[in-house]
Amino acid sequence: MTSKDANSGDQTSGAPEEAVPVACFSVLTEADPSAVPWVLEIFALRDLIPSQIHVTGGGGENLRAPEAELVIDVQVSGVGREASEAIARKLRVIIPY
Repeated sequence: MTSKDANSGDQTSGAPEEAVPVACFSVLTEADPSAVPWVLEIFALRDLIPSQIHVTGGGGENLRAPEAELVIDVQVSGVGREASEAIARKLRVIIPY
């Protein structure tokens, strides 16, 4: 961002906006209808709203097959390192795979 000082005509560089940290989580689990709500509940309990959620089903055409799995990717802005690590620990406990 560049601004021009009206009095002197000099070009001055504005202060860069501070970057907001974005925590990214990826969960691999069995294809279970309750998996997505379980994952989102971890964030809701911390009063966090994910900025992006993406769920991909794998294992072929039939998501009910025993080998079927889900990949749940969640991004949350403004979460610090300690909170991110605590969330990751919770996700490992509730989604055993």
